[in-house]
This record gives sequence, structure tokens and C-alpha cells, in this order.
Amino acid sequence: MAQNAQDVIVAGTGAVWVAPEGTTLPVDLAAPPSPWTDVGFISEDGTQFTFDREQEEVNAWQVATPIRVLVTNEPISIAFELIQFDRLTVQLAFRGGTFTGAAAPYTYQPPDAGASDVRALTIDAVDGDSTFRFTFPRVQLSESVEFSLLRSDAVRLPLTFSVLAASEKWSIISDHDAFGLAAAAMEAETTKTAKAAA
Repeated sequence: MAQNAQDVIVAGTGAVWVAPEGTTLPVDLAAPPSPWTDVGFISEDGTQFTFDREQEEVNAWQVATPIRVLVTNEPISIAFELIQFDRLTVQLAFRGGTFTGAAAPYTYQPPDAGASDVRALTIDAVDGDSTFRFTFPRVQLSESVEFSLLRSDAVRLPLTFSVLAASEKWSIISDHDAFGLAAAAMEAETTKTAKAAA
């Protein structure tokens, strides 16, 4: 593949959206409709993705190298730090719960111990006029949430979600030319190969 500076992506800004499990995933780059909700400001560290692979080697007596490698798990995790402290972010951090009170003071109560809060998740990464939208049909908070109350910084809620199995795969939607050109090149190569085989 040729070197192309235009294909170097810098996620200068973006957004994180959440919705209840089962919500239809976006299929374009328009702002997701209700019940999708923007979680607000994310820390300057942005969003971190981890695509892991756990493998088991099968070894044999006769050779010193593995004769086969079995893929046992392919976990995906997504981490970001919320710096707004409101109804939505508190419920995300504590896996649900309820707010009461029609006027101040308002009261938050966490869910029962062991509660799960499965959500759909969409993350937008914006580079100039181009957007890369990552959509995940099912995620669940999977790590500890630690935060501090300080006079020198905002309250920060670091969240890590694990991607759960779903009937629909996760996806990336983009209007960047790199995706279009790559698809066109692949299609041309496939056509060329098919003609050569005929």
C-alpha cells in the first residue's frame, strides 16, 4: 500500500453515546436518535480500545515448536474517563440505580448488589471533516470504578466496558476516503483474480 498522509487519522474530538441494550445501532453518521444519549465530556485521554486474543499452544513430543495454536478467547474492552457528574454518568458508573425528588435535594440510590447494566455503545472520532463511528450492540462495565473528591480537579469517573457477544457484530462507519479507496481497491483485485481464474 502506498504512503498517504491523508490516511493518517488524528481523533481531535469526538463523542460517546449510550443506549439501552437492544437499541437499533446507527447505520449512518447522523446524530443517533433517542434513546441514544451523549455522555458529555470525556477526559483529554480520549477513548482507548483493546482488542486482545488469548491462545493455547498444542505441543508435541517430537518437535520443539507448537504444532497448533488454539484461539480460546478474543476479548475487546473500551475505556474512557467521564468528567461530568450527573444522572447519566452516575448510573453508568454504578451499573444503574434510581434518582428521586422532583425538586432539590435529589437522591440517588444504587441498584441491588450484583446488578448488571448492559448497554449499546457508539463512539465517534472526528478528524476535521471526517468521522469514524464505532458501534457496539452490547457492552457491560467490567472494571472497578475509582474516583476522588478534590479541590484541584474535576470528579473523574474512569469506566472500562467489555464487549459482549451479540447477534450483530460491532462495526466502523466512516465517510473518510481511505475506507472508500480501500474497498474499491479490494473489489478491483477480487475482480482481477476472478477473471484470471476463469
